[in-house]
Parts: sequence; C-alpha cells; structure tokens
Amino acid sequence: MIGLVDCKSFYASCERIFRPDLKDVPIVVLSNNDHWLIALSSEAKALGLKRGQRLSEAMPVIREHCIAYFSSNYSLYQDISLRVMETLREFSPHVEVYSIDEAFIDLKGIGNLEEYGALIRERIQKQTFIPTSMGAGPTKALAKVAQRLAKNSGGILILDTPEKIARARRETPVDNIWGVGRAFAEQLKSRGIETAEDFVRIPEWEIRKRMTIVGWRLQRELAGVPMNEMKLAPDPRKGIISARQFGNPVRELSLLKEAVSSYTELAVEKLRGQECTTSLVSVTLESSMFRGDGLRSASRKVSPTDYLPHIVKTASELLTRLYEPGLAYWRTTVLLFGIEPAAGSQGDLFFSRDPREKLIMDTVDRLNRKFGRRTVHLAACEATADWGMRREHLSPCYTTRLKEAPVAWASRKLASDQPPVAWASSKRSL
Repeated sequence: MIGLVDCKSFYASCERIFRPDLKDVPIVVLSNNDHWLIALSSEAKALGLKRGQRLSEAMPVIREHCIAYFSSNYSLYQDISLRVMETLREFSPHVEVYSIDEAFIDLKGIGNLEEYGALIRERIQKQTFIPTSMGAGPTKALAKVAQRLAKNSGGILILDTPEKIARARRETPVDNIWGVGRAFAEQLKSRGIETAEDFVRIPEWEIRKRMTIVGWRLQRELAGVPMNEMKLAPDPRKGIISARQFGNPVRELSLLKEAVSSYTELAVEKLRGQECTTSLVSVTLESSMFRGDGLRSASRKVSPTDYLPHIVKTASELLTRLYEPGLAYWRTTVLLFGIEPAAGSQGDLFFSRDPREKLIMDTVDRLNRKFGRRTVHLAACEATADWGMRREHLSPCYTTRLKEAPVAWASRKLASDQPPVAWASSKRSL
C-alpha cells in the first residue's frame, strides 16, 4: 500500500503556527509582488474568494470580513515543509516528496492502516502544528484519489478492498483525476465519461492512442495495477529557470546586473544541489509588464561548469548585450541548459578547469549549510530594494533567521533592580 499525506491549506497553516490569534481567522497568501491570491484557508474559500483572483478585486471582501493577508514567505514555507518530511521519515524510510505540501509514503507491511494514518497525522500536528489529511491505496493514482476524498471523510481514507476502490472511482470526477488536463477532461465529458470509473472502462487501445503510454499507465493505476514506482530522490532537472518580476520598473544597467547575478546564484544553487554542470547560459530581458511583450534574449555556450563566478560573469555579459538605455524593464530571467552530471561531464580540449574552483564552491556550500543560506555569496549577487519583489505584507522568517525568531517572556516576581529574563529559541529548536 502507498499513502499520500497532504498538508491542509499549507501556506495559510504556516502563517498560523506562530500566530495563535489567527486560529479560525480567514487567511489568504499573495503571489510575487502582492498581485494575486495564490493560497487560501478553508475559511477564506467559504467567503467566496478564489485562487488566482486579483488582490484589488478581493480587497472589499477582505476588509468586510477582516481577512488576514500575507505576502509569500517562501523561506518559512520551505523550512516547515522540510520539517514535515523529516517527521514522515520517522514512519518509513521510503518517502517520495511530490511537492512542497505532499509526499508519498510506503506503507508496505503495516497492519491497521487507519490507526497508523491517525498516528502519522497526530505526530505531524504535534511536531510542526500543520494539519494534514491522508489517503492510501495499492497505487499512487489511487492514493491520490483517496487523499482527495479524505478531506471530506475525517482526514483519512484507506482503499484496501475492491468495493472501496470502485466507490472512490465513482465519486471522483474525471477532471479531478491526477494527470488528466482540463482540455482532455472536456473531451471525455463530451463523450459521457464523467468519473474515474468511466475512465477505467475506456478501451486500452483508445487511451494509448489519445494519451500515449502516460495515459495508459494512469488507467492501469486507477484499475489497481502498480505502474509507477516510488522515487526516493527527484530526477535531475534538464533545465533550470530563475526569474522574478520586479516590484518596480528598473532602468539602470547596474541594478539589472544585480538582479541577474542574484537570479544566477539561485539557479546555480539548484544546479549544484543535484551535482550537475551546465553548458548553456541564457538571459532574457522584458521591457513590458505583460509577459512576452518587449522580450529579447541572448545565450552562450560554455564549457561544462558549476562555478558560480564564471556563470555570473557570462550572464552579466549577455545582459549588457541586451540592455538598451532609456527603457523601463519589468522582468529578467536566467536559464541554464545542457545540464549533465558533474561526475561524467565532457571535458574541453582547449580548456582545463582550475582544481581550486571545486574547493572554493565546496567551501561556500559547507559554510552556507552550517550558518544559513547566503552567509557567503558574491558581492555582485547582493539584493537591493530597488529591484526586489514588492512584499509589503511579509511575515517574519521565524525559523530561518535567528534575529526574527519569536521571543518568549517569563512572568515572575523580580527584585526591583533585576531586569526581566527573555528566552529566544534557536533556529532548529522551534
């Protein structure tokens, strides 16, 4: 059996951890630059707000019902997600992190899955204060079906009999099937295929013709035949993109270079995290806030490398080539392609890599892991408020910045000349 654990209203739940006054209060979380609603608590959804709605359109409802709204605090969300996944690994070493708030867990050999699932949810709630729901089935697709239905059935649903599986498929609309896109779901509905049960009954040859081997695997999984194994480590990315829309239009080349250098640093961090090198660096620059308008791009092939100073220098030179004075720029993007494992990267006949580069980057990575992200970074990658995202409603990074850790004051009778005592929790003990 495979379980799928999902965190309820994850971003909103993270904001509640250190704000007990927000219990049962509607919460929404905003997109980059505070433009859109990207996450809502169940209380906010009940008031009619929807994901993807503009903040300006939702503001009358927010003010009327005193809804709390926050800018996206990705550092906090990622750290809480890591804690949830660490807690899951206490129950099984085989955990596949599917997204920031979802993970598959191998439940093979577990007797009473209802009790085990309740124990998992209780432990996560106790250690991270994040509410969860869990579904389980013989395949990943059925675990996904069970997890969706578990939200309305007490938080746990185990599909361990053919009768339960068939009932769950009948209760799952075809557009809620994991892996079925909106366009194909509309095609299926036009032919009278409304549920996952109807989808399973489609002839296999037709599924293979219309949805290729991916759709056929999905159909088999919904029928209870395992086709997708657990992945304990994510597949290496074939392309890495780092991009943000600026909080305000940027005109100066120096500020654009700061932004491109900072985004390159983020991309290389991901590249080194999967122990790979890149051989193609690309930079795009947009002079319109509407994506795709006023777009210009440039790229350059380089010898396979993961050395941050070289990649930053290349990206900066490409940006200089694209820059045109007098224009207001809204977005820049850094893309890394030609990604391959560092251990087996192809050498260059005319270029030999300095062995000190690896030593330098390994040392930087070790220091940043020990003392916190960006403890050591290039001066060119220094972020400024002149081009950074607009996040006017950002909550503190309670668990990733020691200076923003919550402080608890103990109330006790003190001598008149004795100051009060404060305890600040350490970064990893919260």
